[in-house]
Amino acid sequence: MKKYLVDVYLPTIGKHYCAYFPAGKKVGEATLLFIQIVESLTHGAYKGTDNSLLFNADDGEPIARNLTVYDAGIRNASMLILI
Repeated sequence: MKKYLVDVYLPTIGKHYCAYFPAGKKVGEATLLFIQIVESLTHGAYKGTDNSLLFNADDGEPIARNLTVYDAGIRNASMLILI
């Protein structure tokens, strides 16, 4: 499966993380997996929710959770914000 290396900024903790997002996975599913990883890496300092949203850092637009990563236009080096 094709994956894209993206940069995700978490403003609540002021940190950036790089992660691979699978092209065929729904954005909502990829977001939840990413949240689990970050919660583990931060030893609970970051707490995500099921309602957390990804935004395109270039234009500030939210990314639809029901689209696949590919259909949402996420590619290598995409800059995202997780709120």
